[in-house]
Amino acid sequence: MVAGKKESGSLLAALGDCAQASILEGKQRQTVQKLLRSEYFPIFLLIGLGFSIGLWTIHDYGESWDEYNFFRYAGESLAAYPGLFQPDFRPSFYDPTLRYYGAWFLMTITLAARLFPHWPISDVGHLLTFIVFLFGILVMYLLARRWLTSLASFGAALLFAAQPVLWGHAFINARDIPFMVGFLASLYFGLKMTDSLALQKTAAQKSAPPMDPLPLAKKILLALLTVIGIAAFAILALRLRTGWEARAAFLADTSSARALDLYLRPLLATLWAGAAFSGLSLAWTAFLFLPSMPRLRAHLWTNELRPYALLASNCFRNRDFVLFTLLLGLTIGIRVMGIAAFGLVGIFLSKKQGRGAFFPLILAFLPAMLIVYVTWPYLWPEPVLRLFIVLRVMLKFPWPGQTLFGGAYYNGNELPRSYLPTLFGIQLTEPLLLLAALGLGLALWQTVRKKSLDEILLLALLWFGLPLAAAMIGRPYLYDNFRQVLFILPPLFLLAGLGLETLLGYARPLWVRAGIVLVLVVPSVAGMSAVHPYEYAYYNGFAGGVSGAFRQYEMDYWCTSFREAAAYLNANAPQNAQVVVWGQTTTLWRYLRPDIKVYDYREPDAPAANYYAALSTRGDSDLRFHADLPALFTVQRQGAILAVVKYVP
Repeated sequence: MVAGKKESGSLLAALGDCAQASILEGKQRQTVQKLLRSEYFPIFLLIGLGFSIGLWTIHDYGESWDEYNFFRYAGESLAAYPGLFQPDFRPSFYDPTLRYYGAWFLMTITLAARLFPHWPISDVGHLLTFIVFLFGILVMYLLARRWLTSLASFGAALLFAAQPVLWGHAFINARDIPFMVGFLASLYFGLKMTDSLALQKTAAQKSAPPMDPLPLAKKILLALLTVIGIAAFAILALRLRTGWEARAAFLADTSSARALDLYLRPLLATLWAGAAFSGLSLAWTAFLFLPSMPRLRAHLWTNELRPYALLASNCFRNRDFVLFTLLLGLTIGIRVMGIAAFGLVGIFLSKKQGRGAFFPLILAFLPAMLIVYVTWPYLWPEPVLRLFIVLRVMLKFPWPGQTLFGGAYYNGNELPRSYLPTLFGIQLTEPLLLLAALGLGLALWQTVRKKSLDEILLLALLWFGLPLAAAMIGRPYLYDNFRQVLFILPPLFLLAGLGLETLLGYARPLWVRAGIVLVLVVPSVAGMSAVHPYEYAYYNGFAGGVSGAFRQYEMDYWCTSFREAAAYLNANAPQNAQVVVWGQTTTLWRYLRPDIKVYDYREPDAPAANYYAALSTRGDSDLRFHADLPALFTVQRQGAILAVVKYVP
């Protein structure tokens, strides 16, 4: 009997385990089915596929022209933090221009590189930059979903992910890609904030409060103390202004912006002196009068201060507001032009809230700027003055080189006004351009039909059209094709998504619509495969492809092809070989054997004979130097030569 009971109990336990396992398996099946049916499954699948490809190819991408200085600047910026605890410490920076860019992302790369001791630091930077780009794909999808269907939004995100120029920069450009994604994310969460933020109207003052009676002697005393205080603050403000101006010799920027620094200093000194005088005078007056005037205190709290306190509490409890503030600070902390994202969000918020938008915008801007200052050591000595300097320098960034455009070389600020439109037309893929044109036409038609400006059109005009027009009219320094203005491209993908949504409306079966979306990226995939890992040098069929654009437009302007040249030299150069470089030496040196000595061709101690010449085709160096010698090794894609290795006897 006992044995029978034991067997029966064991059988019941086994059945219970089977039932429980079956229930768990059923729940797992339901979870998987729910995931597969989720709207977000395709976009996360795309991101996962992109990450897999990126991880597989990460070591194919060479170091770009500026990366060595990037990492040096990051190290100098990191050294500034412990320097805060040292008396008379002043941050110093080797590169005269990088100080005008924020350092937080570069510092992140430098710190992350410690986790990958066997990787070149540039590869670590490429991986982190690419991860940021993958986040941008997700944000592009989410932004498109504000107006478009899920399939059209996925198509827009897919076109974004598969743009050869963006894909190439997504590895090697640790400045413009994070800035573009930060700008995109700031705008997305800023627009979400405009939808979700319930702004309370401040109470309007209907009538002046009754005045509190004061004895005549007290009135005279308070008036006398007020005049004395204001006079003292005026003297203090004048002394502060003189003192700030006197600090110029010790704190003025030592780079090419020194003249601008000295010009702005007296203006800002006057501004700060005036602000100090006004603030102290107001505080002194309040300190004297408010304790004796309870009715006025109650009126100020009820009608002026309390509504703003409630509004501030409402803002800081809003998730989208907090994310917008954080991302805005990080974006401006890469390039000061991120302030434009703040302006765009301000326009949309003002459309909904009118003058009520002013206070929440200020609430978002102040902590965002605190993030900027904390992560940008160059600004620390004089934050506001140096921020103005950065803004002024960025609007007219000086660049001494020349740019190849249409087969001719131009100074950076003398390029034809067709420069950007032409490059957009020949470096972006044909499906994107055609769909964006269709979407623009549809947005214009909807605006005329509804007699109100379509939101996508408004965003495209402000985000893409306005900066493009400013660049064409103002003619700032432009170089390296259009990498500095990558951040204005996302509206093109929104317009393309709008055009795609219309096309998909004529295709009923889901598989047909999905097929149309996938066909749109065939030119992208083919182009990237043909020029890998130099996707940023891609040109479409309108330029005759990469071969048609060769010697007509810039190709490998960042010398990333020197990684392939280094692999050849490592395998073929004898011990203690010497290499003279026409290009950026660090992009070759990073990958060479330790015994190989590298020289810039301008160095006075560079060898005159018996050396290898590594020549980039940027600036036609391969045609201007040692053109008569045969090439030992050539890096080329689709007939376009990117780098050449020769031996000079």
